[in-house]
Amino acid sequence: MARSQKNITGDETIHYVSARKQREDKKKHASTAIQPPLTPMIDIVFQLLLFFLLACQFRMDEGQIAANLPDLSGKPPPKTIPVDPIDITLQATGRDGLDVLIQVKRTDGVAAELTTAEELYAFLTQIKSSHGEQADDVPVTIEPIGNVRWGHVANVFNQAVRADYKKVGFKPSG
Repeated sequence: MARSQKNITGDETIHYVSARKQREDKKKHASTAIQPPLTPMIDIVFQLLLFFLLACQFRMDEGQIAANLPDLSGKPPPKTIPVDPIDITLQATGRDGLDVLIQVKRTDGVAAELTTAEELYAFLTQIKSSHGEQADDVPVTIEPIGNVRWGHVANVFNQAVRADYKKVGFKPSG
């Protein structure tokens, strides 16, 4: 098969190009398709992987707070005797609000002002023992007032759970 080719002088001369040579030329042109350079992309991926592994902080889960969803079966809820809730309010005290005053109030008149988590635990276990069979149904609400540090709030929550109260929650603000 003949193929035309331009000389240096600019005139077209017809040369014979074998079928084999034509197939090789087609393969060359087909393999020169645009391909992105993979080496820099692989380098970037490994650098990102290394960055995220070094920047990640592995720690234990803080735990799960048990929550009960409402019953949607349509059955009326079982009748229960209402139980007096325990309301715990937290107020920041001391220089820069580093300390906390824990006030425990109940509708039946039991009240206390505490300053440590251990005192709160002892008070909550005392109240729980006085309830008898209904001890699991006693709701505990926690209300932080003002600039109380979150560590104090979490401490109060942990002490209520430690005292084995099942219905521990936070009072909505506002």
